[in-house]
Amino acid sequence: MEAVAKALLKAKEEVFIADRWLSPELMLIRPTEDDTFRLDNILGRIADAGVRVYVLLSGETQFAIPFNNSYAEKVLMSKSKNGFIKVIRHPNRKSLFRLHLWSHHEKMVIIDQKIAFVGGIDLCFGRWDDEHMRLVDLGAENITTLESSDETIAENIVANISLEAAQQATTQTGEKSTKNLRKIYEDNADTEIVDKQKSSITDSAIIDRKQRMFIGKDYSNLYEKDFEALDRYDEDYIDRKTIPRTPWHDEALVVFGQTARDVARHFIQRWNNHKLEHFPKDDFYPSLLLKSYNDEEDSTVCNWKDFLKSKPFHVQSQCVRSVGPWSVGMKTVEFSIQNAYIRMIDVAKYYIYIENQCFISIAQDSTVHNQLAEALFKRIHRAHILNEKFRIYIVLPLLPGFQSINAVQAVLYFIMRSITKGDSSLFKRLERAGISPMDYISFFGMRTHDILMSHLVTEVIFVNSKLMIIDDRIAICGSANINDRSLLGQRDSELCVIINDLEEEEGRLNGQTVRVGKCCFSWRKKLFEMLLGIQFENPYNIDVTDPISDEFYFYFRHVARTNTLIYEEVFSTMPTDCEKNFDQVSEYMKKPKMKDTDPRGAQQKLKDIQGLVVEYPIHFLEEENYLPSLRTREGMAPTVVWT
Repeated sequence: MEAVAKALLKAKEEVFIADRWLSPELMLIRPTEDDTFRLDNILGRIADAGVRVYVLLSGETQFAIPFNNSYAEKVLMSKSKNGFIKVIRHPNRKSLFRLHLWSHHEKMVIIDQKIAFVGGIDLCFGRWDDEHMRLVDLGAENITTLESSDETIAENIVANISLEAAQQATTQTGEKSTKNLRKIYEDNADTEIVDKQKSSITDSAIIDRKQRMFIGKDYSNLYEKDFEALDRYDEDYIDRKTIPRTPWHDEALVVFGQTARDVARHFIQRWNNHKLEHFPKDDFYPSLLLKSYNDEEDSTVCNWKDFLKSKPFHVQSQCVRSVGPWSVGMKTVEFSIQNAYIRMIDVAKYYIYIENQCFISIAQDSTVHNQLAEALFKRIHRAHILNEKFRIYIVLPLLPGFQSINAVQAVLYFIMRSITKGDSSLFKRLERAGISPMDYISFFGMRTHDILMSHLVTEVIFVNSKLMIIDDRIAICGSANINDRSLLGQRDSELCVIINDLEEEEGRLNGQTVRVGKCCFSWRKKLFEMLLGIQFENPYNIDVTDPISDEFYFYFRHVARTNTLIYEEVFSTMPTDCEKNFDQVSEYMKKPKMKDTDPRGAQQKLKDIQGLVVEYPIHFLEEENYLPSLRTREGMAPTVVWT
């Protein structure tokens, strides 16, 4: 976000911003002692200097978190004395109900139609993060000395009694499923601390900008509580002394020249369509035009040092989209993102690395229609027939990102059906073909831990990236999730950029020296080093150069397995593959947690954690059907909302 801030300040003529959600008071550069680099202040400053700012926000939908983009619209437009900041929200509440099922999901910032940032990161609260993935943001207030085991056990007696009472009260199957899964869900945030204290957040809302990275609403835990009162942006809405924040992992890229113009072309098409729909005769909202630059201006990036820390790579790039009649006014549906994913999977020779918020793709299914799982199946099957060494790494959030337990159940149900649950799942299809899935494909998540006010805490790192890298040569990055909403074209609108390296260097794949692309190779290496915890120090000289060798593949899986077992031993973390039904969950939850019975021993055990990678629990609750009840709001929603 620092690069975005610096690039915005270099704008000369116009800025385009498209987000699903935008928080005007978001700090783009941290830490800070004032509001100089707050998003709304930056936009106001450049608008007053004559730069025209156009912002597209997704309208509030029926089945989404209330982002209050109407508030963002008012704040941004009030920041410009000359009316140079203009905001359109689409769809608005006057639109047909069917439109409210979908949203504009793109995330992009375009400067002068020459520079474009594209990825999965909205300019909103809860998204800023760095390589430290902080759970705690209290500065000098935090107490990092652990309590004794006697003190901790005493504090948790009430919580344990409450849990037993809740379990005894769950007699009906539906109630049992919901309550047990709710307990699992809350346990990820170590809410026994919350139950213990329930203290006011007033004291925590007092801001010391020198010590804190996350001010007010920006300190968030999406599993604990939805955002609220966004107009009171500088007030905490969860108690940072008892609840760890949810770290956020995301990926994005910046492109220049012709590709940036193509990103701008997409924005302009959307803007003009929404203006025609909502403000056809309002001159305050002008129609936008694509600028014309000569080839030399297109290809020259002379000011990258003003906002980037390293020199850009030379790549061949192309924009791909998911758009249709409702989103951009086209008569046809475009699903070039799905086509790109399928084509890239098919041509992959050595490996595929995927990070995504979601993995919903079921072959020959009446509900889920995208073909990504089918493409993965075909590529693995081909590798098996040809006796090729081929690896697929997929990194997902350990739990879907909703505070509502019913929403979690709905999305988790379709994710598990995609991977292992049922005959149409990817793993079951591979097994029927005589293929051992884990020889070729593995799923992972991310987790971290810390000490919060004398208590050991852990939390899921929410993986929001929408990235695929193949063979250290080609990558696709943008806003599209792996689900029907993002890939079919007529649902959520999306934008991604494909990059194909033009600069090469020497790499190694399957033990052989090969030429790899500089951008994709360095990108993938950076991510693997982060996952394995060797981005700062590498005492054992772990080499991530060759991701498909037996030695590295099994080492990566070993680290994920070891980390998972330690977290389960210390925190009894959920979700876990140990529990395939709710009865097993109940027994698991009754076990004492090492963090309570032996805090110092637990702290010592956690020193064996390497990096952030853990196993994704592909068999979690596989014996249960946990679709939301039709009596719930989520259960009454059309199934397509969740797929």
